[in-house]
Amino acid sequence: MCGWVSLIVGATLAVLLWFYPRWFHDHISDRINALALVLVPLLAGASVFVVRWFISPYPIYVQIRRELDTLTDAKKEERAKAVQGCFERSAAMLKQYGSILLSFHALSRAEGHRLESNEEVAEVCNLIFGAGYDHPFEGISPGHVPEKDWVSFLKYVKHAPNINPEEGKDYIDAADRWRQDHGYPVPPDDAGYVSLVERTLLR
Repeated sequence: MCGWVSLIVGATLAVLLWFYPRWFHDHISDRINALALVLVPLLAGASVFVVRWFISPYPIYVQIRRELDTLTDAKKEERAKAVQGCFERSAAMLKQYGSILLSFHALSRAEGHRLESNEEVAEVCNLIFGAGYDHPFEGISPGHVPEKDWVSFLKYVKHAPNINPEEGKDYIDAADRWRQDHGYPVPPDDAGYVSLVERTLLR
């Protein structure tokens, strides 16, 4: 591109010198004419190069930005499907087993520990609660397991030895140990936790 610009500018100057030699001779010295014939095309080509050097990154930026937006949208869609899938599996189990199964048990069986953030866990829990079931963290949050720990707690009870988070009261005992291990104070009103323990023992 720069070479073509230099060629066109040089050819234009040559044509002008050819057809208007008298004017150039009267107004511009031969030395300046010769210098212009060399430098002007060179500067023209260089200016095109400089302009392209400044402008050319923009299309690249636009393309990269478009690709990043596409990846971001795909990631959001993937996570939305993961949240919806976890909720649907949890709700299906709660509907199938009725009062025998606690919401936390269903969430654990639906692989809630595979969710990637506390926000995703909260979204699934809200969907479960909105569908008419108990909130999975009812009785243990915020006093024992605050929301910022939800996904970590799900992973902990899923993988820790001697804890079965899919039935019984193992996860409730684990929540109390979680509070102690993390140095959280005893909740001033622990009625929800006590009620949860009682309901679990009656099932």
